[in-house]
Amino acid sequence: MPTSPPTHLATLGLVALGGALGALLRASVGLALPAMGAMPTGTLAANLIGCLLLGYVAAKVATLSRPPAWLQQGVGVGLLGSFTSTSTFASEAFWLVADASPGLMATYVALSLAGGLALAALGARLGGAPLSHAGGGA
Repeated sequence: MPTSPPTHLATLGLVALGGALGALLRASVGLALPAMGAMPTGTLAANLIGCLLLGYVAAKVATLSRPPAWLQQGVGVGLLGSFTSTSTFASEAFWLVADASPGLMATYVALSLAGGLALAALGARLGGAPLSHAGGGA
């Protein structure tokens, strides 16, 4: 059932507020963790922390019969969506190759992907989700 216009506007407001807070937090992490040489540590840290927190929030949302909009939209989509930076990650990986640092780029990509998956799983587990999936894969 579609949401009514006032509810829809309130949800958009939650996403906007969460997005503004997430962007401020993301910038703060970048300032607190300057690059180590060419390694973009601020982006790496923000994305790994975001994976952990988003895994946790997603697990909590999945356990609720009626998850509150502030949790699902405001925190999940807004706050953590703007806190993590896939576009920044991709751009920084590209520039590491362009700057003739393919080994460092491979390390950055591997840490981001493996660390992100591991921390998302940990966050989901901390949020109460089982780490197995009934029904299996393809």
